[in-house]
Amino acid sequence: MILIVDDDRAIRLSIGLMLKQAGMEFEAVSTEEEAMAAVRRADLELVILDMNLTISTTGRQGIEMLQGIRILAPEVPVIMLSAWATVPLAVEGMGLGAVDFVTKPWSNRDFMSKIRSALKRAADAAEASRPGTLDETEREAIAKALRTADGNLSEAAKLLGITRQSLYRRMEKFGLK
Repeated sequence: MILIVDDDRAIRLSIGLMLKQAGMEFEAVSTEEEAMAAVRRADLELVILDMNLTISTTGRQGIEMLQGIRILAPEVPVIMLSAWATVPLAVEGMGLGAVDFVTKPWSNRDFMSKIRSALKRAADAAEASRPGTLDETEREAIAKALRTADGNLSEAAKLLGITRQSLYRRMEKFGLK
């Protein structure tokens, strides 16, 4: 689910329509309180965060919310959104973990490209951090020990803390020769 955080109803509707046409699920909120409550849920895939939810145009509120999102959901990508974009604001947001910055008004094609890219990077990172199965982990440990020992089976067995016979059986099990 994609979270849209913007105080402007027309912006929420516009982004929501764009996401709906792309077949993506979303929720749109207008306040910091609603946003932080939504961030605490486990089904969040991406946050589109307006930098100014009040009359102010400094972007400080968005930066503070970004910091809170990074604490509550560090793996969830955040795309910052602002009509009052400045280079320092974008740099600060990216430094705090935002994955992209979009200025209002935007091109739907470019915005959707950034959304898809952020979702793909997050999915790839989640897959890469997925722990391997016990067999995968054992196979990699044996292969690493064999590389470290330059193929010397007695030395590899010693590095693994197993007998040479156990190493032979495991090598056969995993197709390592």
